Amino acid sequence: MKKKKFKLLITAIPFLSLDENIKKLFKKKDINFEILSAVEKFKKKNISKFDGIIAGVENYDIKKLSGAKNLKIISRVGIGIDNIDSNFCKKRNIQILKVKSPFESVAEYTISAIISSLRNFSSMNYDLHKKIWKPILGKSLSESTIGIIGYGKIGKLVAKYLKSLNVHKILVHDIKKFQNTRKVKFCKKIDIFKNSDVISLNIDLNKKTKNFISFKEINSIKKPLSIINTSRGKVINEKALIYGIEKKKINNLFLDVFEKEPYYGQLRKYKNCIMTPHISSFTNKCRKEMELESIKNLLKKIKSN
Repeated sequence: MKKKKFKLLITAIPFLSLDENIKKLFKKKDINFEILSAVEKFKKKNISKFDGIIAGVENYDIKKLSGAKNLKIISRVGIGIDNIDSNFCKKRNIQILKVKSPFESVAEYTISAIISSLRNFSSMNYDLHKKIWKPILGKSLSESTIGIIGYGKIGKLVAKYLKSLNVHKILVHDIKKFQNTRKVKFCKKIDIFKNSDVISLNIDLNKKTKNFISFKEINSIKKPLSIINTSRGKVINEKALIYGIEKKKINNLFLDVFEKEPYYGQLRKYKNCIMTPHISSFTNKCRKEMELESIKNLLKKIKSN
């Protein structure tokens, strides 16, 4: 009997790794693949015939997954799986795979966001587009205290970069305890909000970290600060952010992730809020590494099944 081909849908956009070598590999492994080029196409796509998906950040809710009768594997080009209904997948025996943390590119993004926030680039850029010449005094890293919430691979690399740039002080909050150094001090979450000039969020999303930043933390701010989020949108209460901007507790926001994506919400109206469409890991090098890892993860599971 002829072996049944594995039907694969690639929904991660863009997908840079689909060269002739990958196509030959898929052919050798009896994998028929189809690739989508837009999020809108995914929303309309019937995924019932596919055995596996190489997924991006598009939404895999019950409505979408319930029709996927043949689906066995979802291999994410990324580390987060909050866009996938994992409970439903567990019931259906659909395996969810993810790649290792893209820490280098995210850390670089964070450093650029920290400097931009300290120098108030967002507000001055907005003013100049409106023909308003209004210089705003900023701060150097050497006179600034940076708060890091989440001290995994990304948080540690952000701290390393900051130290090499002669930052004044780094405050860290994490569920694990680490030894203090000359420039890195571990403290309670509330102390970071009381003493930082900029705070970077680098934590995973789970039951404990949903709404990790709420009105309590915003109200504890003593001097205006900036907040950068490259983790997940749901770790921050958006209404608390809006309140913080309106009350001038927040100087600048730099957001790469949102509770609902694509994001078209109220934060767009503020000139001191820079927003990017979930691209902190979006460099050629990092993207290709994650794509190739997602392919390897998929192939390992196909072989073991």
